[in-house]
Amino acid sequence: MVCGSIPFSLGLVVLFKFVLVSVVLANASDAINHGYPCSSPIYCRGAILDAVHSFNIFEDSKQFVDKPLNNRSVDQVVKEFQELSQHTMTEDIIREFLSRNFLPAGSELHEHLPPDWKTVEQGGLPVYHQIRDDGLKKFSVAVHEKWHKLGRSFSSSVFDYPEQHSLVAVPYPFIIPGGRFREIYYWDSLWVIQGLLVSGMDQTARSMIMNFIELIKRFGHIPNGSRVYYRKRSQPPILALAVEAYTKHPNVPAHDKQSLIELVLPFLEKEHDYWMRRHKVVIAKDGKKYLLNVYKGGQSQPRPESYWEDVTNAASFNNSHSKSLFYQNVAAAAESGWDFSSRWLDTATSAFTTIRTQEIVPVDLNAYLCAQETLLGHFNELIGNRNAAMKFREKALDRGDAIEALLWNDSLKMWRDFDLRHDRQREHFYISHVTPLYTRCNSRKTNVTATDFLRKLLASNDIQKVTAYPGGFPASLIAAAPCCQWDFPNAWPPHQLMLIEGFAQNWDVRAEVVPWAQKWMLAVLIGYQTSGYFYEKYDATVAGKYGGGGEYKVQEGFGWTNGGILRLLELFPTDLTSQYRPASLHPAGLHQRFSTSLLLWCLIPLTLPVMLFVFRKAIFTHKCFKLLFRKSTYVKL
Repeated sequence: MVCGSIPFSLGLVVLFKFVLVSVVLANASDAINHGYPCSSPIYCRGAILDAVHSFNIFEDSKQFVDKPLNNRSVDQVVKEFQELSQHTMTEDIIREFLSRNFLPAGSELHEHLPPDWKTVEQGGLPVYHQIRDDGLKKFSVAVHEKWHKLGRSFSSSVFDYPEQHSLVAVPYPFIIPGGRFREIYYWDSLWVIQGLLVSGMDQTARSMIMNFIELIKRFGHIPNGSRVYYRKRSQPPILALAVEAYTKHPNVPAHDKQSLIELVLPFLEKEHDYWMRRHKVVIAKDGKKYLLNVYKGGQSQPRPESYWEDVTNAASFNNSHSKSLFYQNVAAAAESGWDFSSRWLDTATSAFTTIRTQEIVPVDLNAYLCAQETLLGHFNELIGNRNAAMKFREKALDRGDAIEALLWNDSLKMWRDFDLRHDRQREHFYISHVTPLYTRCNSRKTNVTATDFLRKLLASNDIQKVTAYPGGFPASLIAAAPCCQWDFPNAWPPHQLMLIEGFAQNWDVRAEVVPWAQKWMLAVLIGYQTSGYFYEKYDATVAGKYGGGGEYKVQEGFGWTNGGILRLLELFPTDLTSQYRPASLHPAGLHQRFSTSLLLWCLIPLTLPVMLFVFRKAIFTHKCFKLLFRKSTYVKL
């Protein structure tokens, strides 16, 4: 059965070409065994990559490695560059070489409107009819229409000449995040898929999952993104959660749910093997041994998409071993999705070069794997594999016990990452620490979705602080260094949904998180009303302002933002409003109410000389009171 949003006949052609691509990749030389992310002498290693970045040709390193070759073979391009290298190299020579041999980044992709996208009048976006607020109805349509801009399909050259592209071909059209991110990204796709399901686009959601299955077939895991230079690292393993979202959604026909579980199950188990083979650590405590996992980037060379940044940062090391270790830890941080954060540094205030991601046991990764193991148990039970179901359920409980023993801090009533070097929990709170709540990762002793447990979390100092900001939950409570966009004040869409949905699963506390959902909805709405854009990240201190920091400029699009907003509307269709109080959207103390400022200005004339006082008093008093009591408390967007 050909599943996805392309016609059957075209699907056969695409799948045939896809097999050819797989053969080419299988025959590629194995430079990746030497620490490079892939074997390509253009996109992952070699003199061309080094020269382009040495001359700082592009402001964004990713721009070069996303450029397809201009109908020339890899050997031809490499040979031409070798001949040029016999002479003095200049920036102009490099630019002319690139102009002759490469096409613009993204030129091998076409905008694609998924055929299952429908207008509201045609039956699309079913949640529209449940939304009570007229302003949010209009907003939901604007988000729904954004899929027009984010759908992509390949030109035939990606299938016919795969070595001329850094893109990895997949058989079905897909949704990209947006901006500089022109390819599929793994963990972004959970919220994209959730949003597609809310839009009534279950076939496109299924196609996204089918593309992931093909990537597991080819690589044994799902790479960070669908580029050859991402091959050696993954991202947070969310495929099982995406399958759960698909199979639980009311818009999906029952027979499609069962067929997908049967199809995807062996590949979910293969992905689980990947994480257990390459990423596990064993930690002893109180006479017991616990198995948990860490992020590992899988490469010891610079990231091609951030080549200049990595080489520049590594220049401070005076030996190749230290540089190699630095590159490994940088790639591991990229695998986490948190590239970069004080979370991975030696201490929260240490220099970026102290990064040691591979020595830190992350709460979120283990919570995702706990969900994966729980769902593998559930899916195996559904198709009658009872022994496998029992095995994975036991693994999930073992992991839950390990998380409770090593990562739960009972005095703080919150989880913490674990430091392998110092054999203790890390000090600071990060929004990723709430992931066990979202993934429902229970131990044999504790049900994390129980009302009593949730009320302890709600009362914790960490939750009280991180939920106090007007523009969303910041990634941390630590002011960001220039390197680290996954810190304060940036608020990232996935974690807004994870924290809100984690509590909203329990109806006893659901009402307490509605204000959080309202705050995030307004932050994204105000940003859209102000700029016309949906952003990758936002500033938690000012509602609607986009975030900053990191290795690249803020990106708009944006897949997980849009999908998350649609999911939020699905969770709270009648609870949210497009109305807001201006004063409530800014940090306390930074802004004054308009009427108060107006009153002060109106009182200034009362200090005029006494001879003018009687004459002017009536005029100013009348104006002040008239304006002061004018109804301006609410603004409707």
